[in-house]
Amino acid sequence: MRTLFRIWLTLTIISIVFYLPFYVFSNNALNAVEGLTPDHLIPLTGIRGQDPERKHNLLLATGIDTTMELEDALDNNKKLSNVRIKYIETAKAKEAEMATGLKLVEASADLTNGRQMKLTFTVIPKRFLKSNAMVNGFLGINITNGKYTLDVIDSSSDELYLWALFEKSGKAGPESVQRMSNRFDLMVAGIEEQERARERDRNPPPLAANVEGSKKLTTEENGQAVLAEAIASQNRTTPTRQIESHTVAGNPAPDKIVIFQWEGKPAYCADEGQDGPNCRGDGSAFIGQGTYKDYLDPESEICIAGEPDCKLPQYFPADARG
Repeated sequence: MRTLFRIWLTLTIISIVFYLPFYVFSNNALNAVEGLTPDHLIPLTGIRGQDPERKHNLLLATGIDTTMELEDALDNNKKLSNVRIKYIETAKAKEAEMATGLKLVEASADLTNGRQMKLTFTVIPKRFLKSNAMVNGFLGINITNGKYTLDVIDSSSDELYLWALFEKSGKAGPESVQRMSNRFDLMVAGIEEQERARERDRNPPPLAANVEGSKKLTTEENGQAVLAEAIASQNRTTPTRQIESHTVAGNPAPDKIVIFQWEGKPAYCADEGQDGPNCRGDGSAFIGQGTYKDYLDPESEICIAGEPDCKLPQYFPADARG
């Protein structure tokens, strides 16, 4: 019996000696996220009960490289820099790890204007005798500018932003990042407008200090003031060329986009579906909602995109619709 125990103990020690180096250098939670491919992400995204093989074939048909790793996709994206994959070490993340045993890992990259894009995952970490970590959840993509941190994926249809990062030609990835950044701009503009509205509600403007004095204006004075304001308004908003507006974004047709000057730089307004008619340009990624008549500079020249000598903004999406 003692001999059997010695044999068992010897074999156990030998197994552990050979296993420990393998365990130490095996895949950890960070490696698992770095090596994620679209095929790994399919079960973590979409709708419940979807067919993974059908989704795989659909991604292939749309030009997605299903073998490209996440780290490579981010490193090769021209709109991103300083790519990092790290553990989330916040107090809430540690509480979640204590409760579930899962690690929270984020893949982050720098955008322009001091922003960051972050993709967040939950990972089952490696354990003794279970040597490989495994990603088991995708929590979404958010963009932060230091003041606001907002999710840019709200539904399964928004996951196109994620898949485009793995597109083979390398063209769709930067465009996807730009679209997510534009969506972030729109969401921030909405939040700030709500904050301004609440501030106006808390501090309404004071009533005229001298109502009686305002009533003393003669009819002639009132007429002159109205006429002066009308002339000033016309001078501010009327361009030298007149273009009739037939779309919600103020363009003559969905395929004829008006290019105008805002703060001396080219800009345009387009119908972005559920997001509404939004105006963008070189002066700002998001100018506001409305038509070109709401924002063009005084005496701004206007033209139709595609006309000779009509200078387009640097970012003018090919699928822009009026």
